[in-house]
Parts: sequence; C-alpha cells; structure tokens
Amino acid sequence: MNFMRKIFRENLGIKIAAILLSLLVFFYVRTQREGEITFRLPVQLVGLPDSLTWTGELPDQVSVTFSGKLRNLIRLRLASLRIPVDVSGAEAGRFQRTLSAADVPLPEGSLVAVSHFPGPDRIDIMVERKISKPVRVAPLLIGSLVEGFALTALPVAVPDTVTIYGAASAVTATDSLFTQPVDISQRRQSFSARVRLNLEEGVFKSDTQAVEVFVSVGPESLGLKEDSPIPGSDK
Repeated sequence: MNFMRKIFRENLGIKIAAILLSLLVFFYVRTQREGEITFRLPVQLVGLPDSLTWTGELPDQVSVTFSGKLRNLIRLRLASLRIPVDVSGAEAGRFQRTLSAADVPLPEGSLVAVSHFPGPDRIDIMVERKISKPVRVAPLLIGSLVEGFALTALPVAVPDTVTIYGAASAVTATDSLFTQPVDISQRRQSFSARVRLNLEEGVFKSDTQAVEVFVSVGPESLGLKEDSPIPGSDK
C-alpha cells in the first residue's frame, strides 16, 4: 500500500500538468474537426419610422444551421446573433418578406458558413399609422364582499383617463381600458389599491402603466342599487 502511495505522490505536480496538457491537446484536436450546429436566432425589425408601427405575427426565432470548425462554432455561440430585417422603406399596408441565408449576419472573421436555413422564413405583417387618443379607465373587480356588506359607490380610478397609442386599427376600436383585477373578497371597509392597466401586449401602449383604484365598501343597507353598472361584473 505504501509503495502505491509513493508512486502516486512522487512528482505529483508534473503528473497533474501532464494530465492537463493531454486534455488540452485532446480538446484542441476535437475542435479542429468540421461540424455543424443549429442556432435559433431572434428576428428584429429595424428602421421603421416613428410614425408607423406594425401588427401581425413575426417569427420569434428562426432556425439556422452553421458549419465550420467546432472551435469557431463554439465562439459563434458566444455572439449575440439576431436576424435584422430592414423596414425603413415600408409604407402603410401589408409587408411581406422571405428570409434566406443571406439575411444572417456573420461576425467578421468567424470562419463559419450557413449550411442550412430551416426557417420559418416568412414575414407577413401589417404596417399601420401610429395614432394616440385618450380612453376611460374601467376598474375591474372580482370576488365577493363579506355577507352584509356592499359597494356604496362605483369604483374610481385615478387617473380616470389615460392616453393610449399604437396601430390605428387597434386604437380606434378602443374606448375604455380595464385595469388588472382588483380582488374585493372578504372586504368589510373601503380600500384603495394600485394596479396595472390591462394592456394587451403588442397591440398598443399607454402613457400610464398603473392607476390607483378606490373601492367604497359599507353596510348592505347603503349599497348601490341593483341596476347600478359595476365594471367587470354581471350585475
């Protein structure tokens, strides 16, 4: 046993260095080989004038297969690649474009090539004028108050009006904007809550992201009449 320990302990530093050197040589030889690797790259629209916006489906990611030496492919993975689509010359209306390997930007000196372009390779969107307008904020209530209690006034949002902006078709069709749900479950007294607006992602934006909602709660005898419209409620 002592003899074996002596063998392993003698020149331990040299042995470790030899192992590390062997691993480096192995890794170098392996990465000198040719290979392929597939990345999923995001698509980015660039150059669209501020007066315009777009709606529709844009591929979140496009599959691209690169070929070259493995060490160069490993370096490529570290680069933040994306596929830019120039829409600087687009006008209001339908915009269609077919992507290809030529649209994939390769870092200078990367020494790799695009060997396959699985896609999706189709862009089909609508370019629209960007407009804005003020809309009413409608607090959305969910849940039920404690038995014997009721709303004594309609919920109030502060501010009660916000400005939305985005594609003309979406903005024109919107007259009010709900808040995220405000839960009134088990409430016995008036309260306020700061909640975000229910902005449909990708449709339009607002100059205000959140509002303060005031909810008046009191004895059922002081409650609203049954025909009073309560936002977000069937009553």
